[in-house]
Amino acid sequence: MSGSAIAGRDPEYDRFGPWVLEISADDPPPPRFVPYLKRHEEPLVSIKVPRKIARRDATPGMDLYDYVVSLYEKDMVVLERDGDRVRERTIAYGDVKYVATCEELLRGNLHLGIPDSPYVLPYNTVSGDLMRRVVGLVRKRFRPAGGEKTASLPRVGELGELSFYFERLLRDEHAQDSGMRPLAAQADAALGDLETSSLRRAFLGVVDKRILESVHLSDGHDLWVIDRGQPYAYRWQTTYGRREVIIPLANISGVRWDDEPTEGATTSMLTVGTRAGDRSWVFTADNDSLAPYARWLDSLSLPTRRG
Repeated sequence: MSGSAIAGRDPEYDRFGPWVLEISADDPPPPRFVPYLKRHEEPLVSIKVPRKIARRDATPGMDLYDYVVSLYEKDMVVLERDGDRVRERTIAYGDVKYVATCEELLRGNLHLGIPDSPYVLPYNTVSGDLMRRVVGLVRKRFRPAGGEKTASLPRVGELGELSFYFERLLRDEHAQDSGMRPLAAQADAALGDLETSSLRRAFLGVVDKRILESVHLSDGHDLWVIDRGQPYAYRWQTTYGRREVIIPLANISGVRWDDEPTEGATTSMLTVGTRAGDRSWVFTADNDSLAPYARWLDSLSLPTRRG
């Protein structure tokens, strides 16, 4: 290949793919965003998120990235491409009341819970490790300054029979010694098994609607819940989702428990409120970890309602 041919190559096009890239000397900011990168402070990390186009549809010189996100010590700056223009938003970590990641197959979203103005950043899950690093940086900085709530963690007994996926998750978390300890868990449960009426049990057994797994953990500072991204699924539905929600305890504005009749079977729904909205999870009413978990939430001196 001649030197002139090499000189004409477009490095950004050559490295383009569905993955999120950390901005560096090898992967500089996309040209469209460069005029907006005026801040002198060195970011903790800066990433660029590609457009949702196939590699075969990309061409050298075109706009290949939709977002540039830079995290600093006190806030983050999100640059979003809108045609030939770029929109800029600065988000103070203190305004983020919870952070969540939702992944299913190749689709991922980072949710920033901000009162009246939530933000969702899409990404491809092949970049999951880099996005978890971004979440980790936000998590270290979004607890309320001077108002952090801490709580002692209770001793927890058996969590019930969980899938290999969730058992491995708990083992890995324990091995990392992060301080996160399980507080409660909900295993997969068919609603038909919860029904006392034999006729209803037979009907629900045919429908085979089930509650999906979730695990609830805390390190005494944050509440961290991992689930399948939805509370229920039917027999014919294959679930590949994974959702993680992290809420600083100081950002929890209230807790509500509701008995929820679900097609004849009674379940209990936990709703955790924040100023940026509520998050809910479902348990079977006979879940052994439910009562200790409820007592622990009560110990946080939060407004609690029971339906």
